[in-house]
Order: sequence, then structure tokens, then C-alpha cells
Amino acid sequence: MDALEKRLRDDLLRDLNVKLLETVKWSLPIQVIDIEYETVKRTKMDILMKMLLVAFRTSQFTSAEELSEMLVVEPLFIEDIIERMVRAGMIVKSNGAYSLTETGKQQLEAGIYVQPPEMEESTVHYSPSHGSFLVGEPTDGERETYRHAVDSRKLNHFRDEEWREALDKLDVAYTDGNVQLVVQAITAVNELEQKSAPCIEFRLHQTTDDRLYARVWNMMTGEWDETLEKQIMEYELVEWREKYFAN
Repeated sequence: MDALEKRLRDDLLRDLNVKLLETVKWSLPIQVIDIEYETVKRTKMDILMKMLLVAFRTSQFTSAEELSEMLVVEPLFIEDIIERMVRAGMIVKSNGAYSLTETGKQQLEAGIYVQPPEMEESTVHYSPSHGSFLVGEPTDGERETYRHAVDSRKLNHFRDEEWREALDKLDVAYTDGNVQLVVQAITAVNELEQKSAPCIEFRLHQTTDDRLYARVWNMMTGEWDETLEKQIMEYELVEWREKYFAN
């Protein structure tokens, strides 16, 4: 008996009225899916960027040097911010002078700098038996497959919000002080190889009220799995009664 199984067993049997009937090990099928998506970072606009946007809105400036002289700021700083604002679609240069786009006007009014989108990629793990995404690291299937496993779900049956919920479990999007990262769009999904979540099932008898029940430790998530426990009891309670108490 390995250390984890022994620790779980000892914890379950701490109650002297609980008897262990059997321990079973199996693997839960897990779909491994790669998600490609765009993220956008929003930050509170710094004072220099605001000053430049106001300058472009009210006057005609053709170079970083002109702004540098007016604001008494190194030209390199001005050039860097101008390049960032051009990439973000906040300003354009027309007829030799910079001017605000509609995007630039909106961001200036809100005081929020929205950086250009970036492509990201993450791997998520879907359990058909749970009908949801799980967090953890699956393994290659080496044990017998979960006897109540359901068929895998086709990727085109997932809705966009489900992909976002899967990414939420990985904390892909976040807010940290004045910085907010959001998932702007899901661009592609690809199913990779199928893997497994090893599970340890303890079949137990509470002698005080003659109650049979299962506890299932999901080694992928590192916690007791109530969803699988309920499934097992729904399908097997009568069978267990006959199997373990026939005589």
C-alpha cells in the first residue's frame, strides 16, 4: 500500500464505526485540449501618455522633437510612447502631423490604455464524466478505465463561454492593481492525446446506520471527488448490498 493510499485509508477509518469493504483503483478518461486565444492588457494611463494625447488633440505636432521641447522630456521617451500608441491604433500620422483616432479619444476619456492584443496558448483538461474542465496534471492511462465513463464530447459542441470558463480555472485573466488582463477572443481549439486521472475508490460501510457509500480520491485534482462518488452510488448501491452482505 503506497503512502497516499495508506494516509487516506487511515483518515477514513478514524471513525471506528466505519468499515472498509474494498479498495479499487482505476483511471478517469481526460480530454487534453489546446486553446489559442487573444489577450488584451488594460492599464491606467500614465501622465505622459495623457499629455501627449491632449497635445495631439489640440495642436499639430509632426515629430517627437517638437513635443520633447514643449514637455521638457527626452525624445527617446516620447518616441517610445508614440510608437506604442500607433501600434494600439490610438493615433495616426496624416499630412505630416499626428492626430487622435476614435480609439485614442475613447481611451483618453476613460484614462485607460488598452495595449494591442497578444496571442496566447494554454492546455486545458476536460472530463466527460464530470461534464466540466478539471485543473491538474493527467497521466498516461495505466489502470482499468472508470466503469461509468461517458463518451468524449466533440469540440464543436463547446460554446465560447465554456472555453472561457476553462481558461478562468487557469487564472489566465486577472486584475492586479491598475493592470487588468482579459481574454478578448478564442481563436482556435485543438484536441490533443487523451490522458487519464488516476483515482482511488474506497467502498465503505457505516455500521451505525448500516449505510454504504464510496469515497473517491482524484489524484489529478488532489481532492475527494463528490461527482464520481455520487455516480458510483447511483449505479451500484443495490449491487454492493448483495455483494458484501449476501450471507
